Amino acid sequence: MGNQFKEIRLRAFILGLFLLSLNAHWTLVLESIWYAWPTDAVPFSTVIVLIFFVGILNVPFQKLFPKIALNYGEIITLYIMMSISSGIANWNMLAAAIPLAGHAFWFATPENEWKQLIWQYLPDWLTIWDYQVLRDYYEGKSSFFSSQYVRVWAWPILAWTAFSSVFFGTMVLISALLRKQWVDHERLTFPVIQMPGAMMNPQSGFFQSRLMWIGFAISGTIVLINSMHFFFPQIPYVPVKRQHIDHFFAEKPWSAAMPMKISFYPFIIGLGFMMPLDLCFSAWFFYMLTRIELVVINATGIRTSSGFPYFHQQMFGAMLVVFSFYLWNGRQHFKHVIIQTIHGPSQKDALEPLSYRTTVIGILLCFTFMIFFCVWMGMSLWFAIVYLLLFYVIAVTITRIRVELGLPVHDFEGMDCRTNLPLMFGSRNLGARNLASSMMFKWAETGDLNPHPMPHQLEGFKMADQAHADRRRFMIAMLLAVVSSCFITFLSTLMTYYKIGANSSYLTRWYGSSPFNTLHRHITLPQAPNLGAISAMGIGGIVGFLLMILRAKLIWWPLHALGYILSDSWAMYNLWSCVLISWLLKWAILKRGGLKAFQSALPFFWGLILGDFIVGGSWLAIGVILDLRQIYVFYL
Repeated sequence: MGNQFKEIRLRAFILGLFLLSLNAHWTLVLESIWYAWPTDAVPFSTVIVLIFFVGILNVPFQKLFPKIALNYGEIITLYIMMSISSGIANWNMLAAAIPLAGHAFWFATPENEWKQLIWQYLPDWLTIWDYQVLRDYYEGKSSFFSSQYVRVWAWPILAWTAFSSVFFGTMVLISALLRKQWVDHERLTFPVIQMPGAMMNPQSGFFQSRLMWIGFAISGTIVLINSMHFFFPQIPYVPVKRQHIDHFFAEKPWSAAMPMKISFYPFIIGLGFMMPLDLCFSAWFFYMLTRIELVVINATGIRTSSGFPYFHQQMFGAMLVVFSFYLWNGRQHFKHVIIQTIHGPSQKDALEPLSYRTTVIGILLCFTFMIFFCVWMGMSLWFAIVYLLLFYVIAVTITRIRVELGLPVHDFEGMDCRTNLPLMFGSRNLGARNLASSMMFKWAETGDLNPHPMPHQLEGFKMADQAHADRRRFMIAMLLAVVSSCFITFLSTLMTYYKIGANSSYLTRWYGSSPFNTLHRHITLPQAPNLGAISAMGIGGIVGFLLMILRAKLIWWPLHALGYILSDSWAMYNLWSCVLISWLLKWAILKRGGLKAFQSALPFFWGLILGDFIVGGSWLAIGVILDLRQIYVFYL
């Protein structure tokens, strides 16, 4: 797929902007109209499809016009730019900001009393009050490019684009700080990018592997058969998608462990095979432990309706401790960063994406802007600082989970700031204005953080190193992708809903109503700090601490705190069986044939991933191009 060790030329930036725009619009249309959710697992299927065909089109250029052909580093640049665009332009991230602009006004009724209780706390410069503009947005059959609509939406779009660009751009800067510690010093495995990296590497022999094509044929055939079954039900179905198994455990106390699903997605099994063996084991083991815990609690007659045993808060406490451990483990690196920030860059750091001084100053300036923005919205200064710091703690932890554990789904449901800060401080003490302002950030922490862009940014630095690409130009490409994706998200989503009507989509109702219903409850039923939830955070922190200590002291210790953090997640509810299968296969291969057998088997599992994505992703493209009324979704 190209020549190695080349610079990233201007053509890659231009092509990257075109492809990320195409990919962002494709993703938003799939989620807005067909509810296909291509961003619910990584790597993103839409990105794999596009980069696959870019590689195919690049082959004749390599032979006929080698100077024009894209090199390895440029193809990776396109891949990361599109991945960042998918991470931002989706309904579990920035697109969810749009319903917040008008929902509280359009759906206010005498019964819900939103006008009296909520309106006064919402910033008018981020919301839409114009009845005509909102009516056509919700009812559709219009064009967004009417001067009236553009004029009313202009300020909220520009304000959110500016904030979100800084918000996601800060993640790029933090990733640049973490790069040397996690990539060079700790040498983390980055499981998610192993298949895409091999596919794009011209020296990997990826497409010459017979095992890869066997895996591709198996998963691709399954998708093809199931897609035919979708349109022609008389064709048999291969049961790989999620299925409830609650009916097998209908009696108490076993029913307490429900709901529970089983699935056999080939691409998840393939990605699970890339995960470190002990982390793969920890993921499904701790999930099973939570199910056993629920059964025991039910058998003893303890009520769980009040939130007990507060699994999400346990995981939240463990996350804070694990984050602290990673800071401590990297203390020498961060000490070096501080020294370089104060005294200036050294020759040793000349190859970093930016000098540490520039990076740290950039992060501080970005935080200052974001704090000012939040205070202008109505947040108290202390709350804005705590809220933003906690959000980036979550972002860094998710990134660590991706680059070390490699689980392709990491939703973090119930572990967001909006949920846990009221539990910690009490909604009564936080006040309505702080709570209202935090609800306007529903888009940043929807409870489903699978498409989070920060892991892609750090993975990008790793891939750039593999291609020997210019880190500085690569970082510029990522920042360009961030700003472009933020603007395209608003433009594409508003174009779609002024055409079809936001009322036609449950997404606008859900992402609009959820934060305001929560805010209504906080205002009408203010709560003191939840001692049960706080205790659970403490217990989770202790468990996380012990797991990290045991892992550091005992080489043979098989359990990792990252698995504990994900134990009650949507990912494990639905994909535990895939992870278990991956673990069993990897354990058996390593036990039987060692590392050589594992390396030999890798292409087969890469093929499972690619076959699912290319055949399944092609159906997603066909559905959009032909504007089909129904579309087959190979995942979910």
